[in-house]
This record gives sequence, C-alpha cells and structure tokens, in this order.
Amino acid sequence: MKKLKRLFMSSFRWRLLINITLSYILTFLIYSALVVVFSNITFIHLTDEVIYIIAFCLSLIIFLVVFFDLMDITLQYITTLNDTIQQVTSGDYNVSTPIEYDDELGLLAANINALALTLKEKNTESLILKENERLAYDAERNAEQQKNALITNVAHDLRTPLTTVIGYLDLIMNNPDLTREEIYKYSSIAFDKSKRLQMLMDDLFEFTKLEQTDIKVDFIQLNISELLLQIVDEFYPTFQEHDLAVHIDISQPHLIIKGDGMLLARLFDNLLSNAVKYGDDHSDVTIQMLNSDTDVTIKVINKGNTIPPEDLSKIFDKFYRTDESRSSSTGGSGLGLAIAKNIVELHGGQILAQSYKRKTTFVVILPRSLIDPF
Repeated sequence: MKKLKRLFMSSFRWRLLINITLSYILTFLIYSALVVVFSNITFIHLTDEVIYIIAFCLSLIIFLVVFFDLMDITLQYITTLNDTIQQVTSGDYNVSTPIEYDDELGLLAANINALALTLKEKNTESLILKENERLAYDAERNAEQQKNALITNVAHDLRTPLTTVIGYLDLIMNNPDLTREEIYKYSSIAFDKSKRLQMLMDDLFEFTKLEQTDIKVDFIQLNISELLLQIVDEFYPTFQEHDLAVHIDISQPHLIIKGDGMLLARLFDNLLSNAVKYGDDHSDVTIQMLNSDTDVTIKVINKGNTIPPEDLSKIFDKFYRTDESRSSSTGGSGLGLAIAKNIVELHGGQILAQSYKRKTTFVVILPRSLIDPF
C-alpha cells in the first residue's frame, strides 16, 4: 500500500500517466464533439467512415499538442537540470538547482546540489592545500635565507677582530726588536679584540639557545623592582665612565611577577648596555617602572641620534644594526636586542622601541603575577 501511495504521489511515471490521461480525456471529448458536429452538417455529405477519420486525425493532432504542452513543464525542468550539470562540469560549483518535485527528478536535483557542494569543498581544500604548500615553501626559503644571513653575519663579525688579533700577535712574534711598551700596547689591543670575540660568541650562543623551542624557563615569583635596581647598581661604574646621569622612577618597591631571574637580568643588562653604547655621553638615562593590575611596564630612555623609522621597524631583528652602530667604538654583536625580544616573548610580554627628537625609548611590558606576598 505504501509503495502504491508513493507511486501515485512521488513518481515521474505517475506524472507521465496523468499527462497521457488528461490528454486522452480532452481528446476523446473533442473527438466526440467533432463527430457530432460533422454528422449534423447538412451542406456537406460525408460518410460515417470519412467523418470518423477526419475526427480522429484532428483529435490526434490536438492530443499531441496538449500532451507536449503538459510535458513541456517537466522538460523545462529537465533542461534546467542539464544546464546545472554543465555548469558544474565546467567548474562552477556555486550553482544550485531548485527542487520542484518530490520524485526521481527532485532526487536528481538534490544529488546535483550535493555533488556541486562536495566539489566546492574539495576545491576549497585543494586551494588551502596549495596555499599551505606555498607558505611552507616560502618559510623554507626564508629559513634558508636566514641561515645564509646568519653565516654571513657571523663570519663578518668574527673575521674583523680575529684578523686584528692575528695581525698584532704576528707583529709581536716576528719583530724581536719591539720595546716592552710596544709589546704591551700590541698585546693589549689583541687582548681587547679577543674579549670582543668572546662577547660575540657568548651572544651567539645565548641567542641560539633562546630560539630553541624546547628551552626551559625557570618561572618563579620574583621582585622585579629589586632586580632592576640591582642591575642599575652594577652599571654605575659604566654610567660614570660616560658621565651619564641616571634617573630612576619606580612606582612601587615590591612588584611581583612570574619570571626567570637570570633571563630578566640579561634583558635589562642588554637594554642598559644599548642605552650606554648608542646614547650621548654627558647626557641622561631614565629608567621608569609603572604597574597596573595586569602588567608591569619598564621604560629605558636615552638621548642620542634619532633612529630612522626604517631602522626602528627592524631593530629587533638578529644581526640588524644601523650604519652608525657598525663602528668599532660601539660595535655591538647585533644580537642584544634580538635576545631581549626573545626573553620578553618567553615571558608572554611585549617589547617595542620609539625614537623621536633625539630621544630613544625601549618599552617592555611583562604580565604581573596573581600572587603578591607583600
């Protein structure tokens, strides 16, 4: 019974049967009317056989016209389905066919829509895969370029002091007539350059260690105020050597954060060293510490040449140095600020630089601890 009901309610064959039946009924009525009409025409004498033949031919023509008109509705829908299939075949997966019938044609339309949606998703996945492959290729190429830049910069930074050390030691060894004062002078220069080499190697080792993904950070509750004051005290001889006036402004004496004391000490050491190297002698260095409920902000401000915007945006890149900083008198390794950035990021913070009207400010923002024992 259910199958019979489904046949009558949702079957293309049933619709075809209805069209034939309607066409037949309409044709039969017209045929009957034509027979009656022709039989009552008196001015034309036609035999019964001729009347039946004429009525049949006219009725057949009417049957075909009515049947094809009724079928044209279905055929138009089939044409729509065919057009949709052609669009999907040509690669347009955004098409959708309206489901007008609850029969085989409706099922076909639903399948076409499902196919278009599946192909669209597959095409999207393919595009995403291609984009990921492109990004992976770009990342690999960028990593290769960074590796080459690293080798070039390390070779450049190590070659200059190493050449100087070898040159002065060779001068001492191959000149027995040198005076004691000359030997002391040349050996002192070689010693200073050796210390420079050691500093470069230490910075390179530290930076490489901090870039490792599995680096272990010893987070503890520490007093960031006391740590900063301790680092500043250690710099006082350097400040006096350059005749720098130091101004310290700490909002609270006991600001607690979760952090690695050794790494944060290196962070502040790098920032203060940078302020001394690239700041003007006989000027001021200002150190500020501000706090809110969620973070601690440390500012290191020095006076000196304004850093151009094009350099400011790259100042935390490894081995990046402005032209002014490549002289031997300042000569950083080019890794100090890159190391500082890595340390800040390991602590979930931010670091940025500002430079305006001969004043350069480095800003470090570190998250506060939720536990304050004081």
